Amino acid sequence: MKEYLMILAFLGIAGFPFSLSAQNKAGSGIKPHVIVYYFHPSDRCPIDQAIEENSGKTVQSYFPAELKSGVLKFQVLNTDDAANAKVVSNFDINAQALYLVRIVQGKESKTDLTKFAFDFGKSNPGKFKSGLKEKIENALK
Repeated sequence: MKEYLMILAFLGIAGFPFSLSAQNKAGSGIKPHVIVYYFHPSDRCPIDQAIEENSGKTVQSYFPAELKSGVLKFQVLNTDDAANAKVVSNFDINAQALYLVRIVQGKESKTDLTKFAFDFGKSNPGKFKSGLKEKIENALK
């Protein structure tokens, strides 16, 4: 009887990784992480400041739980600050830029939202906020 229990225990332990693998393939348990980056130089213009402000308000208003859990992050980085050089070098930017980065199992996909941000960030904050909210919601799926 004792040998029988040991064999069952061994088979249960040996099969455990396979059951986890099947669950992960089914999509349960693997959630993306999303980072919204806003890059700006030291010299700031009103449009630049409006994009930062409206991006921050959007993220904080619509995604407080995701921010708290760490699934979503909002980072504002000065492109002129040498401390940010490593992160900045991973993006194709000159000065101001808005990027959405989706990370799933260590793989990043970047979406450049800079044109969208400059088109609506100051001139149409409502459209900007709803558009950014939608893009973040899709990235979190």
